[in-house]
Amino acid sequence: MRDGWPGTYFAVIFTAQRTMSDENMYQITADRMVTLAQQQPGFLGVESVRGDDGIGITVSYWQDRESIRNWRVNVEHLAAQKMGRLEFYDWYHVRIAEIVGHRTFDVSLDSDAGREPEA
Repeated sequence: MRDGWPGTYFAVIFTAQRTMSDENMYQITADRMVTLAQQQPGFLGVESVRGDDGIGITVSYWQDRESIRNWRVNVEHLAAQKMGRLEFYDWYHVRIAEIVGHRTFDVSLDSDAGREPEA
């Protein structure tokens, strides 16, 4: 992922089906949660995508399980979770995974990009 991240870290994988509720309120809440998460000890990063069908996947990365536990019980995050169950989601799944390694490719950083490997 990023230089300077630990060799082993954790991912919280949040997969959800959005309801047809107020998109503006949802976006305000989602943006606030990202900002708040970024302020938490142990937070490493976040990636998020959503399809036209309303199914989205957000993966947040954390230094350790304790950081995840602290985020899960953050008072403002708890309120957003409740709002999510009441208004924003038809269903969701939360999965936690330990990341023991990763590889990265970025064409803008690879001077050999697009070349065939030598035999």
